[in-house]
Amino acid sequence: MTPKTDDMSGSHRILSIIALLSGLWLFVSPWVFNADSFGNAYSGWIVGALIAILAGFELSTPSMRGLLSWISCLLAIWIFASPWMFGYTSSAGRFVNSLCVGVIVFIVALRNAVSPRHPSQPVPTGR
Repeated sequence: MTPKTDDMSGSHRILSIIALLSGLWLFVSPWVFNADSFGNAYSGWIVGALIAILAGFELSTPSMRGLLSWISCLLAIWIFASPWMFGYTSSAGRFVNSLCVGVIVFIVALRNAVSPRHPSQPVPTGR
């Protein structure tokens, strides 16, 4: 068994994939909720794309995970607050969607941001 340090542990990879999928969902959600004709749909498109892109970079460049995760935390706060900023709290689907995506991305990004960059134990590579 040869010890190897893994830059992107399994849990960090899973969390980044969750953030990536959440960003993609946020990007398509204005169409799902028939809100693509509203001006505030751009928030979902732009922030969803940014979250997905940042998560993709986290997957491909684990050394940048901390910084990228903190940026994702800020974007998650934006998405969580967007129903009140853009006045669509009366649209139940969009409202709940923004809250859920905001919370999911915030928790995932915060977990990736505050966890150690390298695992403390070597990762076994097999025989």
